[in-house]
Amino acid sequence: MNWTDNVVMRALSRVCDFILLNILWMICSIPLFTIGASTTALYTVMLKIVKNEEGYIVKGFFRAFKDNFKKGTIIWLIMSGIGIVLGFDVRLVSGMEPPIRTVFQGIFTILGFIWVCAVIYVFPLTARYENTIKNTLKNALLLSVAKLPYTILMVVVTAGPVILTLLNTRTLLIGITLWLVAGVSLVAWVNSFMLHKVFGIFHTNEN
Repeated sequence: MNWTDNVVMRALSRVCDFILLNILWMICSIPLFTIGASTTALYTVMLKIVKNEEGYIVKGFFRAFKDNFKKGTIIWLIMSGIGIVLGFDVRLVSGMEPPIRTVFQGIFTILGFIWVCAVIYVFPLTARYENTIKNTLKNALLLSVAKLPYTILMVVVTAGPVILTLLNTRTLLIGITLWLVAGVSLVAWVNSFMLHKVFGIFHTNEN
């Protein structure tokens, strides 16, 4: 097998890994309240993949899912609860008269951005480090500010495809297909490259 064939085979193998991880993530997220544990498991594997340290994909995913089930679920319930409250407040504010509406919309836009940033960091942190839920949430917020350029890039990588998917009926159909095949795992993969650099701030505490 020549060099070109080897590269092609490795690329195809990696694509298969992403599709498999995407399927595992979706299946384990079906009850909805398990999305946190499922996302944590996905990042556990992805953070190893970007360092070329992955082992058995399926075994690694389910081990991480089991090990982080309680913590991941609690964090997900906390973050989703905050998200629901923010969403309700935004709807409430939309019925106000300007300029009060404009002021509150600005406030909730900032709070919503902070919430998205925290969600992006909190599950990878859970996947990578042993810590209390309180400290994990605190570190997610601190990293959002301390590594703002990476944070903005990850927000774009995470939210951008979602926005594009919702543009119109055509993009919705294409987007849903891509999300079902490998969309979630691809977003996690791209983010994991940046997270690997971001987590350098904790290098002295790495396991």
